[in-house]
Amino acid sequence: MRVSRIKLHNFRSYELFETKFSPAGTVIVGPNGTGKTNLLEAVYVALRGASFRGSLTDCMSHDAVQSAILLEMPHETRRVQLTRDGRRVAKQFTVNDSKSKLLARKDRLSVVLFEPNELRLISSSPTRRRDFLDGLISRLDAHYDRTLRALNRTLLQRNELLKLHQESSESWRDHLFAWDIKFVQLANEVASARASFLYSHEAQLANLYVSLAGKQADFGVEYLPSVSLDSYEQLLLDRLGRSRDYEIATGYTSCGPQREDFLISLHNQPANKVASRGEMRTIMLAFKLLELELQTASSEIKPIILMDDVFSELDATRERLLQETIKKHQFIVTTTDARHQKDGGLIISTG
Repeated sequence: MRVSRIKLHNFRSYELFETKFSPAGTVIVGPNGTGKTNLLEAVYVALRGASFRGSLTDCMSHDAVQSAILLEMPHETRRVQLTRDGRRVAKQFTVNDSKSKLLARKDRLSVVLFEPNELRLISSSPTRRRDFLDGLISRLDAHYDRTLRALNRTLLQRNELLKLHQESSESWRDHLFAWDIKFVQLANEVASARASFLYSHEAQLANLYVSLAGKQADFGVEYLPSVSLDSYEQLLLDRLGRSRDYEIATGYTSCGPQREDFLISLHNQPANKVASRGEMRTIMLAFKLLELELQTASSEIKPIILMDDVFSELDATRERLLQETIKKHQFIVTTTDARHQKDGGLIISTG
């Protein structure tokens, strides 16, 4: 898979813009605030059908009625069109001649994104770590993606019912119990899949970390479920029952995958407490390189690598090791420093 050209109309800071991409690698150079990330985002939207920065609606230039992306590949042309009608924004994705309002999963191509916010996830909130892990697994496993979406819909419905509580109503209690059963079943699938993913790839992550760090280190991962995974459904159902008064008062489900976290350990201690800034970045790079390996192994088509100003976060050793890895793929990199040009690559200047 290769992207060869992109055209933008009213996308973020670009009124009209067009550029080619090198089959090997492209470096987008410019000062901060000149649209480097916007260009990277447009490629991601065309390939994945969503933005890594929020809603697609936010991608439209201010007051624009219509925004568009045209992405050309050797055997495929992709168009993304956003049309504003009052407060409503209509979306249309076209792959060759096939049109749809959402990009079908079969049309979402493999992309591995490196961006600075992810390099700081170790010290961030459990919510962002959960989102990171869910996104990683969902890109690799269509069944997990569907299950996670079903869990989120069920959680929303259960919370709405809690806010409309009628404890004296038998029908309300029966209705809530039905949602409890569905919730714990889906919750078990999600929590088990998260834990299985982490534990089955723990050794691979450790090896990647050691390779990037250039030295041996004790590295581990541990999933932190709300209740024991051995009897997750029944234990979670029991806990929901004990938390009923609290949940009615707050209107929110108090336990389950939406509250869970995972722990990364380094030197046999929690990484968020003992890891240096460089070690934290190395851990997250190990996760991204794991995704790259898994995406490559699961598809006949190599993923495209998109990197948003990641080199500025790394020391020389980690930068060199990362460059050696990405040169095996087509990559598009943003940077403020033109030194990151690779032989045979293309430089695009935004400033």
